Amino acid sequence: MSHHRTLVAAVLISSTFLTGCIIQVGDAKANNGDGLSCLFGNIHVEEHEHAGEISSVNGNVSLDHHAHAEQVSIVNGDLDIEQHVNLRAIDIVNGDINAGDHLQVRAGIATVNGDINLHKNSQIENSITSVNGDINLVGVTVKEDIETLNGDVNLSDMSVIFGDITYKKPDSKWFDSDDKPTLTIDKTVKIHGSIILNRPVSLVFENPAHHQKVVESYHVEQ
Repeated sequence: MSHHRTLVAAVLISSTFLTGCIIQVGDAKANNGDGLSCLFGNIHVEEHEHAGEISSVNGNVSLDHHAHAEQVSIVNGDLDIEQHVNLRAIDIVNGDINAGDHLQVRAGIATVNGDINLHKNSQIENSITSVNGDINLVGVTVKEDIETLNGDVNLSDMSVIFGDITYKKPDSKWFDSDDKPTLTIDKTVKIHGSIILNRPVSLVFENPAHHQKVVESYHVEQ
């Protein structure tokens, strides 16, 4: 969580924001590639445009087909991505990520409260981490790990995870057996690492071999 507190501080203190803004990259008035910051407004990057660094507080960010950007940092807003978009990294506090096919993220994706929905032929070069949101990957390659605390994880359609899938341990030692997240993996998915459970998780596996990758590292109090 310290990483995300750092993000919030950086966004609120370090950035120079336009307030009440609607920024559209592709408009002659926008500074293409120079970076964008917005407070209480939305940012839209048009097709084939490059936006540099993007920071938003209390607003949504959208990127059209074949758009490019560096790090996208959002506090309280959603990120909507169309097909063939290339980003360096994504970091969101309180917002969903909805991406089309062929997303390329050169570093990783990190969220606190919000779902991550990625689709076919997308590639994440680093890890995907979340706290409370669901992670839904359809035909996605993750070069490192998936880490979460409370969210469901759904992997399908020939997704490939080169690292581990880890459910982190909650701060409390008490686990609610009636409120378990669910890990769902279909038979076409390849997991190269381990499935590390530091808390109770409901497992739904189509391929029995995936059960052999499970490492349970918790104790349920009676």
